[in-house]
Amino acid sequence: MDLTPVRIRGKKRKPAVPVLPSSSVNAIPDHLQQSQPKRQRTSRSAKYLKRAKSRKYATPAMPTLQGLPPELLEMIFLDSMNISLPRACSSLGRKLSSPTVIMEFFMRSFFHTVDHKTNYRDRRVDSDPVIQSALLACNFFTWDFFMGYVQKAHSTLIKQRGKIWEDAGVEVPGPIYFANLLPFKFTKVTYLSFAEGFKIPEKLLHGPWTEGKASLLYVLVSLGGEVDWEGTVAGELAKEGIKEAIKEKNEHAVAALSVLLGVRQAIDKATLRYAVRDCGCSINIVRHLLFNAQILHGTGSNTTLNFYDSNLWQWAESHEGKGVLLKDMLKKADKFSLGFYLEGETDLTNIVPFPYSGSKFDARTALDNVERELLIRLYRNYGRRITTNRRGRRQAQEQINAGADEAAVQEDD
Repeated sequence: MDLTPVRIRGKKRKPAVPVLPSSSVNAIPDHLQQSQPKRQRTSRSAKYLKRAKSRKYATPAMPTLQGLPPELLEMIFLDSMNISLPRACSSLGRKLSSPTVIMEFFMRSFFHTVDHKTNYRDRRVDSDPVIQSALLACNFFTWDFFMGYVQKAHSTLIKQRGKIWEDAGVEVPGPIYFANLLPFKFTKVTYLSFAEGFKIPEKLLHGPWTEGKASLLYVLVSLGGEVDWEGTVAGELAKEGIKEAIKEKNEHAVAALSVLLGVRQAIDKATLRYAVRDCGCSINIVRHLLFNAQILHGTGSNTTLNFYDSNLWQWAESHEGKGVLLKDMLKKADKFSLGFYLEGETDLTNIVPFPYSGSKFDARTALDNVERELLIRLYRNYGRRITTNRRGRRQAQEQINAGADEAAVQEDD
């Protein structure tokens, strides 16, 4: 019985020499018979090399960021907090654009830059307006994302305070405070940690105006967002954007942009003419323009605004109803005595409030010397703290009291 031959892999064998018939051997000349084994070996080597070249090998992982697993790449991104990483190439941007990663990066850039466990005066603040402004300009930052951030920050703050705060029944202002966009309510949500001097993105300064877009701009202005007038075209976009908002009768957008333009005394007579003559003189729209235009009027060198403009008064003379009210508003604005709410106005739910309605200034009160001084100070220091220490607060209060005493003496005289 013959045994079955077993081939051992890797064992070297000598190439077998083909056995040719005797007739074939005799037919081949002697010099060709000597070279046959060499030619055979050359042919086999060529076939082996050809087969090796055609064989596909798996390419090993490249030692680059693109070759890292997504989990490890996310850890590097969140640890470095470098916003330029997902912008380096499209593949990295796709790997780092999940909602969870974006929200975590946003939380670390806003909420976690402030130590919410300590007192207000002693807390650590590391908020960076440059990073925050860059994040606000991203496409993902919308009204829905902002409300998602408010909810995330609210739950995180409750978790940080622990079980004791929860059992004590102390209410933490949350997303419900943004219902109906009343500034005296949502400005109490103080843990959002927007940096002093953050910039409002250009995408929010122009139309077309949607409800979410106008609401987001209104909230950012209420939180002290600024416009970069020197280094960008944001100021010019705001001027065009307010005309679009007037035309579309979007009161939230007009209220927010009136503050941004009023701070720079950029509400001119052309804007007032457009709102009155071309867009039907909506009283709610015009009141935002005039109220903001009067605050710094007369304190600077801006002469582009005239409350006694002939075109405005001609229109008012030819329209009995709105014209009479318009002339009264223009006269009061020229004297810096135009209150935000008109006399006898009781239904305040149909009016978009002044964005600064809150602890700093209450638009429901009548204007007096103290209120005027507060408004002027707010607009001159817009987006930044009015005072930074107790001494500064004491000096500011002394100036306000001095102005009030002087006004009282004048009234007595």
